[in-house]
Amino acid sequence: QIFIKIIMNKLNLSIEGYKCFKEETTFELNNITLLTGANSAGKSSVIQSLLLLKKISKGSITESNPWIDLDLNDPNYALELGKYDDIKSRSDNDYEDFLNDSHPTDISFVLNEGKAKIELTHNKDTENNVKVSSDVKSIESFKKYLDKGFVYLNAERMAPHYMYKNTDNADFCDCHGTNTGNVYQKHENDNCSIKRAYSNSDKNKWSIELDKWIDFIFPGVAVQVVSSGEDHYQVKVLGNAATNVGFGITYALPILVSGLTVPEGGMLLVENPEAHLHAKAQSNMGYFLARMAAAGVRVIIETHSEHVVNGIRRMIVEGKTEMSHEDMTIYFFQNKQGIKGIMEITMDEYGNLSDFPEDFFDQVRQDMFKLMEFGRKLVNGNEG
Repeated sequence: QIFIKIIMNKLNLSIEGYKCFKEETTFELNNITLLTGANSAGKSSVIQSLLLLKKISKGSITESNPWIDLDLNDPNYALELGKYDDIKSRSDNDYEDFLNDSHPTDISFVLNEGKAKIELTHNKDTENNVKVSSDVKSIESFKKYLDKGFVYLNAERMAPHYMYKNTDNADFCDCHGTNTGNVYQKHENDNCSIKRAYSNSDKNKWSIELDKWIDFIFPGVAVQVVSSGEDHYQVKVLGNAATNVGFGITYALPILVSGLTVPEGGMLLVENPEAHLHAKAQSNMGYFLARMAAAGVRVIIETHSEHVVNGIRRMIVEGKTEMSHEDMTIYFFQNKQGIKGIMEITMDEYGNLSDFPEDFFDQVRQDMFKLMEFGRKLVNGNEG
């Protein structure tokens, strides 16, 4: 097959004053961007920044009224950020300023040419709300990058249920994947883009290609979505209710359905795609997500799985698409003794990574070294 390379310019996301990002920190969002590394080091804050910008993009701003009310707690995006005090970055040095109601550093987000600042709403009855200042051009810019199709899948996704309730007629999966069956039924008779087809074949139904991707990640598994009356449906795996087959398929299904439905130029954010999957399935999930990125979906992944990373590397080096090694970026978050840092890691055309720092998926090596070290001590002790 001959593919035309889909050009997606990198998006520059800058965060300042939000949680751990006291100083301005900029991320280049590539065709596929991975956020990995230590816990509580800022990975989720990057995702949350994009979610807040998506909410801000829905606001209405005029030149005479450059303010938007923003609720920091929104179940539609799995946001439970609390109050302004909970998201404002500060150190011990400026705590006194904070008590005195002086905020030397604004919370600000910049996405390419668009900028938004968050300030505290001085109304105790709405203390979960904040004010966002921006301008008309910035809001239009946010919409340009975030309104082509925006899907966020939280780490806590659809648990197995015997029966699922119809929710709405949405085009895309919600943040927990609870409406995945509805999205499946809406798109099952659509045609699937050749760029997203498992075997690069043309004129295949969407549901057929989904079946192929499911079999790729879960060999021998077939999924059905069966209506049960007007208000409910069942997800069946090999003819069995989802409750009888474990968490793996129900956690993965929203990712697969979303990958095949987010339009070209849209954005797919996925937390922990490896959840409840064994090693090979994790690698194949990475491969799938890379294929969707090659098809023109901007994919952003938060992961702790080296198998997901390696599956992405494998897809790019395989060369069956026009996706280049330059289209992937890894941000490795470190948190040692309270000191946080972020390293950007790239890949060359052979799949080699530019850096391989300590604690970057090298736990097997570290554990094996310790095992050999203790083994030698045991042998030497026995000899003595």
